[in-house]
Amino acid sequence: MTIRIIIADDHAIIREGMKALFEKKGMDVVAIAKNGHEAVTFTIKYQPDVVLMDISMPDLNGVEATAAIRKQVPRTKVIALSMHSNKKIIDKMLGSGASGYVLKETAFGELYNAVKEVDRGNLYLTPSIAGMYVDNQGNKLKFIGDIPKFKKLSKKERYVLQLVAEGKKTRDIAEKLGVSIKTIESHRRSIMKKLNIFNIAGLTKFAIKEGIVFLE
Repeated sequence: MTIRIIIADDHAIIREGMKALFEKKGMDVVAIAKNGHEAVTFTIKYQPDVVLMDISMPDLNGVEATAAIRKQVPRTKVIALSMHSNKKIIDKMLGSGASGYVLKETAFGELYNAVKEVDRGNLYLTPSIAGMYVDNQGNKLKFIGDIPKFKKLSKKERYVLQLVAEGKKTRDIAEKLGVSIKTIESHRRSIMKKLNIFNIAGLTKFAIKEGIVFLE
């Protein structure tokens, strides 16, 4: 049976390039998404077997999009695509329900094999990353979901934090979420209190450190 996939990446050349390569291999690319929101929407609509999810996307990052997909379409598997090999970021992605993590520097052949492995129900990690998760006996994969401080934030607060760290203005965030400016200001105060960080620069630094937003 043909594996049906969705490609989510904020760079058009990467989306189109992967689409051409997978279709050449006989896989069915049912949709391509340029951000996390589209990835979730298209997954609900098309019910693919696998979603290839870039982590570093604006508006809604790959971690949050993966969590939403796994909750709403649990049969769909997610493979993270990233240039980042930071264990904290990988932990978050796996903790959100991803079944694989592949570095963008790898050859297409490895990504193709990862899709097939994940579709079979297996976990796939790029070899250079897999060693981080093997215990002393070499037979146990282990990871943590989120650090305690990050867990203090609600889903809505994490989303607001991402938008703040991306430099969005309070008015723009309010319009995007369909709420009042006072509501966003309230969310921001709550975030600052929970994280014990009381300025935008500090929030941005925290968001980058924890993989909520990324420096390009």
